Amino acid sequence: MPELSSSLRRIGPTLILAMVAMGLAFDGVRGPMGVRDLIALHQHQARLEAVRDQLAAENQSLDQRVQRLKSDDHYLERLIRRELGYARSDELVYRYSDSRFSESAGERR
Repeated sequence: MPELSSSLRRIGPTLILAMVAMGLAFDGVRGPMGVRDLIALHQHQARLEAVRDQLAAENQSLDQRVQRLKSDDHYLERLIRRELGYARSDELVYRYSDSRFSESAGERR
């Protein structure tokens, strides 16, 4: 029995310290603001940066389009013709309904 008591005195503080260290490690991994949350935050940051880059590219594209609308008359004319259906006074515009195209395509087969 005296041998058990002396070995327990030597191992006891080490055992308590190991249990405290394990508890802190468990809390660091599983607790709030732990490693799991840190990984989730890094993933969220990566997604936000991808969206930011996509929006920046879209913004740059829109800026270039605005510049072309302001300075390129041929681009503006082509855009007006395509989107608004305008034509010059000496041009004829033929318009067909979509159903007519699909019927004629079916007859050719």
